[in-house]
Amino acid sequence: MISSLPASCGHIIDFDLVTLDGRLILVGSPDRDRLACTWDPASDRWTQYELDAPDEEFPHTELTSLGAAVVDGRIVIGGGGDHQGFVMWDLETGKVRLSEWQGSVGSVVRADFGDRSRLLVGFVGMWGVQLWDPSDAEPEDWHDDDGDLDDEDDSVTEPEQPSLDDSLVDIEELECQSGASSAAAAGLWAGRPVVVAGGRNGGVLVWDIEEGRPLAQFDDLDEELTEFALASVDGRVRAVAAGGQSVVLGDLESSEWGEPLTAPGGEISCLTAGTVHGRPFAVTGARDGTICVWDLAGRRLLGQPLRGHSSEVFGVRVADLDSRPVIISSAHCDSVHLWEFPL
Repeated sequence: MISSLPASCGHIIDFDLVTLDGRLILVGSPDRDRLACTWDPASDRWTQYELDAPDEEFPHTELTSLGAAVVDGRIVIGGGGDHQGFVMWDLETGKVRLSEWQGSVGSVVRADFGDRSRLLVGFVGMWGVQLWDPSDAEPEDWHDDDGDLDDEDDSVTEPEQPSLDDSLVDIEELECQSGASSAAAAGLWAGRPVVVAGGRNGGVLVWDIEEGRPLAQFDDLDEELTEFALASVDGRVRAVAAGGQSVVLGDLESSEWGEPLTAPGGEISCLTAGTVHGRPFAVTGARDGTICVWDLAGRRLLGQPLRGHSSEVFGVRVADLDSRPVIISSAHCDSVHLWEFPL
């Protein structure tokens, strides 16, 4: 382990990574009301931000799930929790950009579709996932002039097919079974924007956002798959899934799973995947604090498990820091850890 986030920032419940002015920035939700924070790993500097309440009727924040994006050079965060629906803030000013504070949120992660980013929101124990445009914002007087809203022409209907150009895309056929940011994944397959998650009626679906239909349907395995990612392996985009102590690759063209890999340690609680130095990888975090790095091309564990957390790992990410790959992780009642990527 290289370093950890200062304890003075509190325990980070969830986090996301953005690049701002060429610098890697961790954006986190500490276990404190109406606060968010950032950490610049290169300078080991953290900053705390106060957030406005989502609504006069709800004067608190519950950010157990958080995603972040950069919009016009500014960081926008979005998230919620068991007792707070999805809300977006401008991080620097703390002002609410959009509020659906009623309801609940199970997971949030930024999804990148080429030059467009969306915040992918899941709901544990409920059908459906949503994609929100982080550049969207309610008018300044949204809550102050309800009369004007009543006068609007309500004859305008939504387009028949959803599109990433919409402020909100709602996919009711998918279902999340985890509160981690990896409860659902999204990206491009053959140039088409897709979401990967559990199916409402079982199995795992790769959902075409703009066609509104599944492009691939995977059967259930013996262990329920709850964590998902997309990665390019052997020149093809694959689904990466995890559940229990298993990690498995899925062929999107044949809708068939490969042979599962068994993870040492406890049950897997979170997942991420990508490419480092041209090699596809996955990183899993477990309920007992174990972190494993996987060589997806070789279908094997890469090096020894990383052991530094003593509690359930909530989130893992991989990023470049000063031209070297690092793993960033958070865990229950523990500080954020920064690890050298095992090559």
